[in-house]
Amino acid sequence: MCGRYTLTKIDPATLRARFGFEVDPTFDFDERPRFNIAPTDPVLAIRTADGGRRELGRLRWGLLPGRWAQEGTRALINARAETLETQPAYRESFLCRRCLIPADGFYEWRVGQHGKQPVWISREDGEPFAFAGIWAALRNGGESVHSCAIVTCEPNEVVRPIHDRMPVILSPDAESEWISPDGDPAGLRNLLRPIEPEGLRVREVSDAVNDVRQDGPHLLAPPLTLF
Repeated sequence: MCGRYTLTKIDPATLRARFGFEVDPTFDFDERPRFNIAPTDPVLAIRTADGGRRELGRLRWGLLPGRWAQEGTRALINARAETLETQPAYRESFLCRRCLIPADGFYEWRVGQHGKQPVWISREDGEPFAFAGIWAALRNGGESVHSCAIVTCEPNEVVRPIHDRMPVILSPDAESEWISPDGDPAGLRNLLRPIEPEGLRVREVSDAVNDVRQDGPHLLAPPLTLF
């Protein structure tokens, strides 16, 4: 699963060059580096707009799947790749509403001799990448809530010793196909596999990340060693 992640390189020009999106003039790109993105947070996401252009916006992390959502329905932060086509909560979004969710790392908790130790998994070069996401629009009174979930898959060799799931990290070549409105289900399914382990790194980080109220570069500091 993926329950926390980071997007620390937030410079608009850098992100635009990497992901090739356009920014609507009405969109307030007032972002800061984020070291502890958690469920229910508004997150940056890229969708295909009219004319095939990529458009940057914000979605609420935690899918509220349209007509399947009822009062008290739990928001779905992750969607299993294996059941996207069969689960009613995911199927329509998988077929019609897919997005890219920019990130540059994600957290997991490794079980060790002294309990659970948070680790940060990122590219060795520190560059941003995109999770495969799905989104939904739900009318809540007079307001439309746009929400999303991160697609997960079996882990690769780097993540397997830590957790039995990992987010789908798309290769740059696969990003356009994932958000294309013309994507066919068979081709899309083929994209939902673990990223190659080469180029990923795992770092133990501060226990401070356990507190969703905390944010900042101190979360990526090595854990304190007790003697």
